Amino acid sequence: MQGIVAAEAPADTVLERLVHELGVRLAGEVGIVLSDAGERRQAGPPRLLEHPAVHSVVTSGVPAFVPDVGGTARVRRLAVSPITVSDGIAGALAVARAGEIGTGERAALAALGASLGLALENARLAARQRRFAAELAAHVAAARRELEAIDRAKSAFVATASHDLRTPLTALRGFSELLATRRFTPEDVHRYARIIERETERLGRLVEDLLDLSRLEQGGEPPLRRSAVTVHAALESAVALFVRDDAAHRFTLACDAGLPDVDADPDALDRVLKNLVTNAIKYSPPGEIHVAARAVDHGVEISVADHGAGIPPEALARVFEPYYRAPGTARVARGTGIGLAVVKALVEAHGGTVDVESTAGRGTRFFFTLPARRPLP
Repeated sequence: MQGIVAAEAPADTVLERLVHELGVRLAGEVGIVLSDAGERRQAGPPRLLEHPAVHSVVTSGVPAFVPDVGGTARVRRLAVSPITVSDGIAGALAVARAGEIGTGERAALAALGASLGLALENARLAARQRRFAAELAAHVAAARRELEAIDRAKSAFVATASHDLRTPLTALRGFSELLATRRFTPEDVHRYARIIERETERLGRLVEDLLDLSRLEQGGEPPLRRSAVTVHAALESAVALFVRDDAAHRFTLACDAGLPDVDADPDALDRVLKNLVTNAIKYSPPGEIHVAARAVDHGVEISVADHGAGIPPEALARVFEPYYRAPGTARVARGTGIGLAVVKALVEAHGGTVDVESTAGRGTRFFFTLPARRPLP
């Protein structure tokens, strides 16, 4: 009986095997009823399982003996024993047969019911252990895959960051050498100086992102020097760089009238805006990029929207993770995968929130809130 219960087989199959083996050995009809967590399973002749004595034993846990169950010319006796487990009654074992079922045999059936309960409980624990081991193995495998993915992402990040650092450094070195060794017209000097200014700013943003990411991974927060910041002026300043240098995209700026100042670090807000606008430029074809601000409860919501291909729904929940890049983005543009993680860290350090909504083929809108410097009227 213990061997049958311990086998890895469906519960109904185990019960059928038990009923068959016990029926052969006890030379009679055998029925088993199990009730576990409100689920009832049974095996054996229906007329036996439906006898009131079986129901009584399952309910009360008190053994029952019926001298004659009737239904045939010969006397058929019925003995029902409870199947007990550590926390109560698990069911009943019923045996019906012609001839005597003596007191000693009924006691043996009661012991058999207790043994059956113990075997079932051991089997339940073994099954739970197997399930736990399988779940643990699945969790370990998933964690290993995630770590491998992070490791690959970090390797790609190092390669991309090295490229992104080298590009502005190369430009700075080349144009500074030209200015130092040759004579140019004032117009050329101004043009080269603008390039050096742009590449220096690009290099500075990347270095700041790397520093913020390092603080984030160590559990720290970006340092902030907060003051009252006029939203419209901050948006104009951030967008002006791209209006000057990007002829492929049109930039529109819309701010509600009467917006309160926000309580923010001006440099941090500028970096958040430039990260979001840079993303919009990278991942959308030539067209309009819309930057807007509106008043919300206790603060201001700022958004950057494009008309690109959009972000797949399954990737939306992960776009703010460090090193994560949505599937297919690598084919569209280079990137380190840290810009949006830094955006989230900077916004949340202000006590604000950041989110994204996207529709395939229609574009993406990132939006974040910052607290107002003064209460809204």
